[in-house]
Amino acid sequence: MSYMVFSVGSADMSHIGTLAPLVKEKLTALGASRVSSSLILTGELAGAGIATSSWDSVDASIAGRAALYADPEAQSAFGAASWSPIMLNVGQVLHERGNGEGAYSIGVAAVSENHDPALNEQLTDLVWGVASNHGVNGMRSIRAVAAGDQTGSYMNIFYTDSVDGYLAASAELSQNAEFVGFMADNGGRITNRTVSRTMG
Repeated sequence: MSYMVFSVGSADMSHIGTLAPLVKEKLTALGASRVSSSLILTGELAGAGIATSSWDSVDASIAGRAALYADPEAQSAFGAASWSPIMLNVGQVLHERGNGEGAYSIGVAAVSENHDPALNEQLTDLVWGVASNHGVNGMRSIRAVAAGDQTGSYMNIFYTDSVDGYLAASAELSQNAEFVGFMADNGGRITNRTVSRTMG
């Protein structure tokens, strides 16, 4: 089982060229299997930065984050960039498809009234089958386990080099009878989409 931790904050983004590689280096050394920094482009958090890290356990992520904030080099970089944390969310990774990297990531949050966890993989395969035909590089399916108001919801994160490609996939899914039926049967509805640009 693996988890993704989303650390959102405000900063002087002119320092992203220093912050992104530093955070990646430090968190990877502390046990994260993947670290990525992005600039949020849409929604109420537009302009904020987000550092996403993947871990084998939540305990490991907490220890890693504490060690990062105690590191003198990181403290100096955070101070220079005026980094100010806004929120920290944790999600359990349910499924992964393709290559989970790209110039952009699109997070699609959804809730379900009658969700059957046994159908998660079926839905992931359905969505990936459409998305991969439109140049989407990869996707991760996540359940929010400690994410404030979003706790208990689901999110698909799509990784792409073209937002237009993702939007074409989304448009096709909205007309896909199997997907529309799945959402209807499970009382599912999309609640939010966020586009972010990968910065490191």
